[in-house]
Amino acid sequence: MHLLIINPNSSDSVTDGLIQSLHPPPQTKLSFYTAPSNAPPSINDLVTANLSATACFLDLQEKQFLDQYDGFLVCCFSDHPLTHMLRETTSKPTIGIFESAITQALLLGSRFGIVTTGTGYKADINRGVQAFMGGNSQRFAGVLTTGLGVVELRTGDPQKIEKNMKECSGKMAREADVILLGCAAMTGMERLVIQGAAEAIPEAPPIRVVDGAKAGVEMLAGLVRSCS
Repeated sequence: MHLLIINPNSSDSVTDGLIQSLHPPPQTKLSFYTAPSNAPPSINDLVTANLSATACFLDLQEKQFLDQYDGFLVCCFSDHPLTHMLRETTSKPTIGIFESAITQALLLGSRFGIVTTGTGYKADINRGVQAFMGGNSQRFAGVLTTGLGVVELRTGDPQKIEKNMKECSGKMAREADVILLGCAAMTGMERLVIQGAAEAIPEAPPIRVVDGAKAGVEMLAGLVRSCS
């Protein structure tokens, strides 16, 4: 099977991080797509989410990519409009890393929390979780922001990134036993979350960390197999 991994922002550094971190399941090929240059370089709010969705959708249709792949993974940690647009257009399995991360977290622990970037998208993530869960749930511990930008996570000062990620993860570990990486640009940063939690609460069991992109690849491959 051939899966398309979609970075719906126009920053190549985010796509490069996904390429480095994601590995195909058996009998599966991954191809990676970056949004065209007219899409926002990062998705920070509802406006940039909709702009990126429109730019990607038109580009994917023009290149006839919907006919070339067996499944699609939208790598934005939000209830991204592109996921719904693709589902409306193709019957092929389409999921977002937001959905895959929450699904895996519910099976791994009793309560999950999300560590994300700046503050702009916090309310939207909360609304997205509520919509996906079908209402408020005691199993959701909330969202904490690192203050880091999306592109900054891939190109910024490594010491600042490590400090902010660990501090934020340590705070979340007091409320949840599973922590979700709340941005596609955080892929591969599980170690920082684990270290931050361990430093904040040395006596606690090791925290579980979910990378929605990694979870999404496995989940999407399973859906394609079950639908074929």
